[in-house]
This record gives sequence, C-alpha cells and structure tokens, in this order.
Amino acid sequence: MQAVVLRELGRPLAIEELTAPPLKAGQIQVRMQLAAVCGSQKLEVSGGRGPDRFLPHLIGHEGVGIVEAVGPGGAKVAPGDQVVLSWIRGSGRDGGSVIYASSRGPVNAGAIATFCERPIVSEQCVTRIDPPVDPELAVLAGCAIPTGAGVVLHAMPAPSDGAVAILGAGGVGLAAVCGAVLAGWTTIIVADLRRARLERARQLGATHVVDADAEDLTAAVSGITHTGCDLVVECAGNQATMEAAVRLAKPRGGKVVIVGNLPAGGRMVVDPYDLISGRSLWGSWGGGVDPDADIPRFVRLMEQGVLRVPLLMG
Repeated sequence: MQAVVLRELGRPLAIEELTAPPLKAGQIQVRMQLAAVCGSQKLEVSGGRGPDRFLPHLIGHEGVGIVEAVGPGGAKVAPGDQVVLSWIRGSGRDGGSVIYASSRGPVNAGAIATFCERPIVSEQCVTRIDPPVDPELAVLAGCAIPTGAGVVLHAMPAPSDGAVAILGAGGVGLAAVCGAVLAGWTTIIVADLRRARLERARQLGATHVVDADAEDLTAAVSGITHTGCDLVVECAGNQATMEAAVRLAKPRGGKVVIVGNLPAGGRMVVDPYDLISGRSLWGSWGGGVDPDADIPRFVRLMEQGVLRVPLLMG
C-alpha cells in the first residue's frame, strides 16, 4: 500500500510503498475513503511536539473507511462495515502498534494511522456507521467534531441566558459553535483573527463575533456579557489566548476549558486570584465523548444537515 511517512521532523513528508504485517488480535485493516488533516499534525510534522523517538512512522488520526479484514478472534466490526477512525478510543481491544516493511527498512505506526491506503488500526479506534453515509459526512467525526462540539456539550449545562465564548474558529472551534447551538446557549461569542472564519461562525449560529486582530478581546466580551462568560473554550492553541480565556470567565462560577495545543515546552501563566475568585480551569481530552455513542450521533446530525459539514471544512 501507499502511505505518507514522516521520516524527519521539519522536512517534507514522503509517499512510500509499504507492506503490512499479518493482523494480530484486536487489529483491523481498513480501506480508507477519506482522511482529515488536523492542526496537531502540523505541530507533529514540524517538530513542535519535541523529539520523536518513533521515527520513521505513519501519521493521521481521523478518517472514514471500509473494513477489509479483522484479526484473530473477530472484532466489534466485520468486513464490509463502514467505520469512522479516531484517536479517541472506544470499546474493544487494543491491538497495539504496527511495524510495516519498506525498501528503506521498518516503518512504525501506533494504534491508528489514516494517511495511507489500507492502515492496520486497533479495534478501539473504529466506530461502525450503519447505515453507511457519504464519506464527506463522516470524515470529521473522528476528531474535529467530537473534540469541539463534545467539549461544549459535556462541559456544563447551558444556563438560562448563559454566555459561552469560543476562542479560535478553526475546525475545532467551529465544531464548538455547533455544540453550543445544540446545547441551547443563548449567547455564543466567537473570537478569531480571520474574518472569513468569523463569517463561518456566524453562519453556524454565533450570536456575536470578535475580530481579535482589530478589537480588544477582553473589552469586547465584557461589553457583550457585562459580568463575564459562564463558559470559555480555548481552541486557538496560543499562550496569550489561553491566558485571556481565564480572565473572560465570570467570577464565582465561570468555567474555562483548554482544548488547544501548545508546542512542546509551552506554558501558560495563571494569576491564582483569578481562580480564588471562583473560576475553574479544566482541560479536555477528545471533548469527553463516548465514541461508541457520540460518533454515530454526530454523523447522523451531519447527514440531517444540523451539523453543516461544508462550513467546517477547509
């Protein structure tokens, strides 16, 4: 099979011909239909995550495909099933890592890879979609939508007349907007540096947008809420934005959730008084979703047009 291989950090990726090993228990081979590129892949390829002891290796952690074969002992899916591939692990067995053969020697892979034709992945990393759908309606269901929409849906119930601020309107941030609409938030504020992204946010249901390149973010949000936000979701992966997120949450009850990734070694600074004032600071792992239950739900919402896929792509 052909696959994208990361051999050196900060260098162009290579497309190589690889030979897959026999399947082990807990492993599944999938013929990929579509794969999505997550912003974290750029961080990984550039070396932003620090030294990589697994080089050379495959990459990619969200996509959709058709099961071709399952390892010994069967699996929760069968050949012919359409599945969403995700780094967020669900039920099933952990099939472990994979070592492919190439003309240049062994190539490593973890429990999931999607930038290849027929990856071997762990059973935990696939969710069956039944009935099958157009792959474009499922390709973002493995990372962007669970991470973004999931964090808003699971962070806290939407208070009456509550305000949520979403900082960063990339794929995950726009998915968070969708989650805020689904959760029934009254005031949905989105901030970004790019006007095109802010326009997409409006189309998806944001009630207010802030051009952080032209406006003071704190002043703009204060002018909208007067008391601060009940929930602030940081999706930009930027130190200054993370630190601003804490200040945007209202005292005595405001909650901040960090979703974005900083490069290896990056830090954020928090004034303890901002927490003593009654704000809480949380992190999110894959939006807190249950892949077996939530991924099919998100796919159906995309199929119904509730989650508007074209606005989330690109």
